[in-house]
Amino acid sequence: MNYLDRLLEKLTLATGVGYGGDVSAVIQQCLKAVHIPAVMERDGSVVAHLKGRGKSGVMLACHADEIGYMVSRIDGEGRIFLSEIGGADTRILPGQEVIVAGKRKLTGYIAAKPPHLLSKEDRKKAPRLEDLFVDTGLEPSAVKKDVQVGDYVTFDGRYGRLPGKLRVVKALDNRASVACGILVLKKLARKKCNVDVHFVATSQEEYTGMGAKIHAYRLPIDYGVVLDVSHAEHPGLKEYEYFPLNSGPTILRGATIPPSLFDRLTKTARKYKIPYRVEAVTSVTGTDADDIAFNRDGVPTCVLNIPLRYMHTPIEIVSLKDIERTATLVAHFIRGFD
Repeated sequence: MNYLDRLLEKLTLATGVGYGGDVSAVIQQCLKAVHIPAVMERDGSVVAHLKGRGKSGVMLACHADEIGYMVSRIDGEGRIFLSEIGGADTRILPGQEVIVAGKRKLTGYIAAKPPHLLSKEDRKKAPRLEDLFVDTGLEPSAVKKDVQVGDYVTFDGRYGRLPGKLRVVKALDNRASVACGILVLKKLARKKCNVDVHFVATSQEEYTGMGAKIHAYRLPIDYGVVLDVSHAEHPGLKEYEYFPLNSGPTILRGATIPPSLFDRLTKTARKYKIPYRVEAVTSVTGTDADDIAFNRDGVPTCVLNIPLRYMHTPIEIVSLKDIERTATLVAHFIRGFD
């Protein structure tokens, strides 16, 4: 098991929704282990700084939060009902094992009405979130003692190793990119760059964009580089709607991406023989790049996405090769700034 494999396992099994979870502390520990000091900011983002030779600064951003839920109410039988944070598909929820981050961590299972008790019409429909609930098996008094409205709920993780350097687990959106960002810092730390590098594992990208907004405004940066994920292959998708695993990162091209940064990224990829695909975006990117680029007086920002199967589910799949290739490309790209 190599360094990236161990790093990715540690990051994905951490939890982080909103202000809850331990992912920020885990990212700090992972950076400390490779001798890169990092600070956890008040919003939950983790920031590290590599000092460069010049006066320019680059923000390397990858969001640390995952999709999840919040406790909306607890009924008289101790059933925990949920509100959504980040957009999981309700069709996948019944039977999922979850962690309720109350006064102590509780394990529970998302329950739904059995099909025998549904009408013919209801059997044809996706379940509504308000009809699903978490069953912890505890007495109602015990649930209400440890769980409050507003507590966070996340999928319980199992890190799986598939053939061909594929890995399956929850929260690869976007811990795959956090792992990639840490690899980039490791590479850049070996020799001082021409620019300051501000690594930010941002908070709350999935629903507020708070971390990217705050730190793009606060940090002395001239450019932004955002790492996120794109949809990998799936039956029924058109060719331009997916990007196969093991094909390298996608480099976004569109109205909000400066052509100069796109051109330099693709030129760098060709120079170092790193495979890549071009991903067209016709409006905003749907990533932290939108909160970075449209900040202050404008910050030129580019985006690289790592292909990912089954996004926003507990069984997301990524290729370690794609993470490694993306890290190599970004490290060469940042070293190329003068």
